Amino acid sequence: MFTPLVLGLLLAADPKPAALPADWHGEWAGTLAMTSQNDTKTDVAVRLKIEPIRGSDDLTWKLTYGTGDKQVVKDYKLVPTTAPGRFRIDEQNGIVLDARLVGGVLYSQFEVGGNWLTARYELRDGKLRFEVTSAKPAKDKTGGNKVQGYDIGGVQTAELTKK
Repeated sequence: MFTPLVLGLLLAADPKPAALPADWHGEWAGTLAMTSQNDTKTDVAVRLKIEPIRGSDDLTWKLTYGTGDKQVVKDYKLVPTTAPGRFRIDEQNGIVLDARLVGGVLYSQFEVGGNWLTARYELRDGKLRFEVTSAKPAKDKTGGNKVQGYDIGGVQTAELTKK
C-alpha cells in the first residue's frame, strides 16, 4: 500500500515522452518510386535523417528528395508526446501532424486540398520502408449511401538502407 507521500510523488511525476526506438536513428537512403494517378512512374533518390536533437526529446526528421540543383529538403521534427506511441510531426512552418507508432510501424494521416494522404514507415529486417498514398473521395457512395469509398491516386514507395 502506498503512503500519501509516495502516492503524491507518483502522481506528480511527469509522464515520460514516447520514444522512437534507437535503431530508427541514423541516415537512411534509397530510391523513391512514384506512381501517379495515370500510372506514370518516376524514380527519385531519397534520404531520411533521424537523430536526437541535443537538449530535447525531439528528433530530426529530415527528408531530402533528389540530388544536386533539383533536391528538395523537408526539415521536420518528430516530437514525442506523453501518450504511449504518439508523436507530432512538426513541419516547422505552422503545420503539425499527428503520428502513431504501432507494432514497429509509424503512421500518419492528413488531408491537403481534398486529398487524403496516408504515410507509413516500417523498420523491418534492417530496412526502413516508406510509403505514402493519396486518395480523393469517389464520386458515388455505396451501401445505401452510407459508405464513402476513395479513389487511390498517387502511390510512393521506398526501401531505405542505413548509411
